[in-house]
Amino acid sequence: MMNQESWISADIEMVVSSLWKAVYATQCELMTALLFVIAWRLGVFFRKTHQKKKQPTLYKVGKPTHPNHMKGQANQAGCGKRPSNASETTKPVVAPFDGHIEHVTPELLKDCSWVVPQVAQLCRAQLTQALELYRAAMQAGLQLQDMPAESRHILFLQMVTAAVRAGQTDEVRKLFGDLMTSGLGVDSSLFTSTVKLCTSKQLYAESLAIFDFVSKDPSFAMTDRTVWSCLLFCAIEMKAQHKCEFFFERVKDYGTPQPKDFGNMLRLAGLKRDWQTSLTLLQDMAKSTVEINSVQCNTALATCVGAGRISEARTLLDTIETLGGVADVISYNTLMKGYAQGGRIEECFELFDRLQAVGVSPSQVTYGILIDVCINENQVDRAVQIFADMNKNGCPLNTVLYTLLIKGFARAGDCDQAMNVYSQMQTERTISPDIITFSILIKANCDSDRLEEALILLGDMVASGLKPDEVVFNTLIAGCAKQGNVNLGKQLFTDMIASGVRPSNATFSILIRVYHACKCLEEAVTMLNTMFAKHNVEPEPRLYLQLMQACIRERQGRRTIEVYGMLSERSMPTQATHSSVLSTCMNLHMYDTATEIIRIAVANGASVLAKDTNAVLEGAFKKNKTQLVRICVASMQTMGHNVDPKFVV
Repeated sequence: MMNQESWISADIEMVVSSLWKAVYATQCELMTALLFVIAWRLGVFFRKTHQKKKQPTLYKVGKPTHPNHMKGQANQAGCGKRPSNASETTKPVVAPFDGHIEHVTPELLKDCSWVVPQVAQLCRAQLTQALELYRAAMQAGLQLQDMPAESRHILFLQMVTAAVRAGQTDEVRKLFGDLMTSGLGVDSSLFTSTVKLCTSKQLYAESLAIFDFVSKDPSFAMTDRTVWSCLLFCAIEMKAQHKCEFFFERVKDYGTPQPKDFGNMLRLAGLKRDWQTSLTLLQDMAKSTVEINSVQCNTALATCVGAGRISEARTLLDTIETLGGVADVISYNTLMKGYAQGGRIEECFELFDRLQAVGVSPSQVTYGILIDVCINENQVDRAVQIFADMNKNGCPLNTVLYTLLIKGFARAGDCDQAMNVYSQMQTERTISPDIITFSILIKANCDSDRLEEALILLGDMVASGLKPDEVVFNTLIAGCAKQGNVNLGKQLFTDMIASGVRPSNATFSILIRVYHACKCLEEAVTMLNTMFAKHNVEPEPRLYLQLMQACIRERQGRRTIEVYGMLSERSMPTQATHSSVLSTCMNLHMYDTATEIIRIAVANGASVLAKDTNAVLEGAFKKNKTQLVRICVASMQTMGHNVDPKFVV
């Protein structure tokens, strides 16, 4: 009995559990369906609401009306009117411009209350469409002179501003042309905005072109000093010197020039090296109680120095010192450079003492000027003392100063001292030699016949991340010529090409020296004959002359004639070339070679001076070279040179 009840109870539990699972599953499905229906209904509701707000309207055919959302802009522009009764507010709404001009009626295009806000809106991002709409309105009969002034100003200000920002200043001139053609002219406020915007965009040439265009209108007038100041600045930037003085006079006509205006004119005087105008401008500034700053004074000083008026520059510095705080280290450096250029070393040091006396601290440039003038005046010991004083006074050294000192020792032929300075330079953590430093050192070692040390420097240069240039390679190849090492010279030339450095005629001239020193003139001829094809370098006539003279000195007459023929194929040899070659031949008594060159010159129609042919003829006659005398006489007669009868056989 218990077993049966237990079975029945278990069976009931299974049935109840199954029913509950079925009900639960149905409940989930019902909830899911209910949520889906709610979401769908909400979507339909919002879509209908959005469509009502975005419902498009067509352009009304007939009398145009103002779109509601544009009423504020139209009224602000002075074209629209507020509705006077309720019936006007119910008129059909005109939609904004959709980009298709063909959809717009001519009546609407002639209505400034519609055109102005549409064009203004388009100018923000679609300048091309804005200009197209404006021109369509003009063709439809929009009358600029009938528009309210405020509306017209807004229309043109928007278009001009957008055009300048887009860099389309040609469109600006066209728009200004419309105003000028209509008889309205360009008003000063519009022109002012245009010039200032062009100047801020660094459209200096365009700003001047716009001025030139507008100034053709006799009614154009501008009294705003700031605009003339902008135009002056543009003219200075474009180096339009003939315009600068005109603009500056207009600035003075409408107010006192500001410091920047005087500064611009001082820049102009500097470009022209007009030291007198520079001094006059500073005097005018003082009379006008305009503040004079260091930049303006230094500009005037540089102008005087550049014009070679050192005494006037010194007088100006004396005056500047009285202003208090205006003279700075650049002022003294500028005058010191003038003294240094003239080799006036004592004045440089006197000025150096003076700047320290007035409490101005010397800069690295100051010391650099002193070191440079000492080197140029061959006072290396004095340059070394300055270098030591810098260390003592705590003035930081730099690459330029080290290089100047190295240059001084190199110029004095003291290669060891130059290398000592280089070694000291290498101990500095924050200072590294540059390509100029290495170039000077490599040349100094090559000149001292220390080619191995020069090659070590080349390795240091590459290791420091610097790429050797043509000057460095040419110097090293020249060192090979001095030592007669043709193989190393050719290897350096190969390395030069491999590193991407393009050789020049100077490079090939040095290679000719190498081949000559090593008596490899045949290779020099081959090189000269193929340098254009291999390296795209057109050989200059001087290379042929150099090689001919080398061949003559080695008494290689036939090779000399060969090189002369190569020259004749590329260009007509000059009288100077013939004089040089013929004189070298006569110095070495190579009259047969000289006579042959004269014969070929005559055959090619080249010109040879009579004094040169007479000299060859005289030498051949003295050497009893009868055959050469005959050839020379025949050539001279062909060229029309006078021949002494005693030479005619």
